[in-house]
Amino acid sequence: MCAQSLYPMIQTTKCIITCALFTCLFSLVHAQEQSTTSATGDQPLPESDTAIATRQALRFADSLVKAEFYADWLTYMTLTNPSAVKYYGGKDGFKEHVVTLHYRNEPKPDEKPEKISLNTIMNDIETWQCVVEKDREYIDQSRGKVKILTYLVGESTDNGSTWKFVDASQNTLENFNIIMPTVFGTLGIPESKTIYVDEVAAQEAAKQEQAAQAAAKKKPVKKSTK
Repeated sequence: MCAQSLYPMIQTTKCIITCALFTCLFSLVHAQEQSTTSATGDQPLPESDTAIATRQALRFADSLVKAEFYADWLTYMTLTNPSAVKYYGGKDGFKEHVVTLHYRNEPKPDEKPEKISLNTIMNDIETWQCVVEKDREYIDQSRGKVKILTYLVGESTDNGSTWKFVDASQNTLENFNIIMPTVFGTLGIPESKTIYVDEVAAQEAAKQEQAAQAAAKKKPVKKSTK
């Protein structure tokens, strides 16, 4: 075979070898970059126990709130602290208690489930406990927008993975202490509040107007230089 006929084959072989070397080099550099990234700590850090417990507490509290809103009493009782169910005479007595309260303050037709937010969360080695704020909003025909703030007290015995709750607004301080005698002494439970948002806004606007008028009266009058 002449040299001229071998030339294309040689060139093709060189191209194949060059491509193979380039691929190997690229793979090596990519592996080194991944190794460097892992070593420099760019990988996300694992969640703390408190972050996990907080997320789970809000998840279970949200399920409880929606169960009450949609009158899913089986789910509601499942997410309630068993001591509260026992205090009201078992499942039947407890259901009667919460159903009565639910329909006494029945949600309005255009109302949505309460919004929730974490108020406090604490760990006392054996159990986690938390306070979750419930924010109910609706429109009153005579008083405008109304906001009602109430609180759930939750407890977890498995390091914050699952939670059971007691609605503080459905119980007096005396029976609450019987239902949850293990509640931390330092776990502050705020009192329920009813806020008439539109009325508060109107009062605040009136105060600002009065302050502006008072400031205008105190403003000195410039004397004429003529």
